[in-house]
Parts: sequence; structure tokens; C-alpha cells
Amino acid sequence: MDKNSKAWLILIVAGFMETVWAVAMDYSDGFTKILYDIIVIVFLVISMVMLSKALNLGLPVGTAYAVWTGVGAVGTIVVSIILGNESAAPLRMLFI
Repeated sequence: MDKNSKAWLILIVAGFMETVWAVAMDYSDGFTKILYDIIVIVFLVISMVMLSKALNLGLPVGTAYAVWTGVGAVGTIVVSIILGNESAAPLRMLFI
């Protein structure tokens, strides 16, 4: 796998890690549930380290940040809908 492909793969996985910590943060109930607090911290660090690695492999910061947040945001919404924490109203889906 070439350097550029590796960077993109790492970036996409970093976005998925962002989804995990964002959903766990909702379940941490304001950082009052230690298991979810630990999940948030661990996956936040993993996500940031992977983003940094993708940048070090040559992805432009603006592009990488936009993709990372986009994957994380969409992933968080999808998981939250699957878990029943958010609605899947048609108008809402249109704007996502």
C-alpha cells in the first residue's frame, strides 16, 4: 500500500474512532459513568493520534480535518439513529 492510500485509510479509521467517543460521551451522562468516561478518553486519544499520523503521511490539514469530522459526524448520527437516540425524520436526513 502506498503512502497516500495508507494516510487515507488511517484517516477514515480515525473518523470511526471519533464516532465511538462521541457516542460514548452521550452515555457517560456528563462524565459521571466511569466506564463510558474511559471509553471516551481512550477513543479520543486514538482518534487524534490517527489523525496526526495521517497528517504526517502527507494529507493536507484542511482536507484531513474536514474528512475526519465528516466521517465522525455522519457516523455518530447513524449510530445514534440505530440505537434509538435520534430520529431519522426525512427532512433531517436530507440536511445530513
